[in-house]
Amino acid sequence: MSGLAVTTVGAVVTVHFDGSRGNALDHERYAGLRAAAELVTADQVLVLRGAGRHFCTGQDLRQHEAAVAEGRVVEELQHGASAVLAVLRCRGPVVVAAQGACVGAGALLVACADVAVLAEDGWLRLPELELGLPLGAAVAERLLPPPLVRRMMLTGEHMEARMLGSSGAARVVPRGDLDATVTQVVDALCHLDPGPRAVARRLWGDGERERAASAYEREVAASVALLVGPDSAGRSRV
Repeated sequence: MSGLAVTTVGAVVTVHFDGSRGNALDHERYAGLRAAAELVTADQVLVLRGAGRHFCTGQDLRQHEAAVAEGRVVEELQHGASAVLAVLRCRGPVVVAAQGACVGAGALLVACADVAVLAEDGWLRLPELELGLPLGAAVAERLLPPPLVRRMMLTGEHMEARMLGSSGAARVVPRGDLDATVTQVVDALCHLDPGPRAVARRLWGDGERERAASAYEREVAASVALLVGPDSAGRSRV
């Protein structure tokens, strides 16, 4: 699949973005990501990685603009959201290795992780409101405090990896140590008995992953309602 490779070695399923176009999420990458996440079993570990300067610069804006022009923006939004939800609801533990920009859906993928490992040059940004979409806070709040998420969404500020490291939300390492650190994390996860590991993930936070997923679905529904509703001049937005 263009732009994305999925490999399985033992109990580890790795989704690897190839580095092209800043690893922006187009229709094919979303589809590949969703398919991979939905096939992971509780006995496996899902790892998301991105080659190149950035982990993921978010939605492919060229494709988004084409979808708007062709009246397919709602379909594209739902397609992308389904991939994020598949990662969030993945049956196995999720590890994300991220460097450089983690923007929009890219930041949400980091927030979907059970263990996030960021390079020191990593940073997150949530520009959805700039696109007119009240979308992303429900997932981002798994990683960042709600007041900070609101500030990021309202002001366009970005969050540097070092701040996530100081809060304990993510493990932050030098760029050159990213691969080795992720390997250590994955080895530790694979060393655990998958039965108790799976039960622990279901118990932690009294189902917080599912609460986040359900809240994100409500955000998607609200975004769709805005897209299909009239603008200030009474014209349909899509």
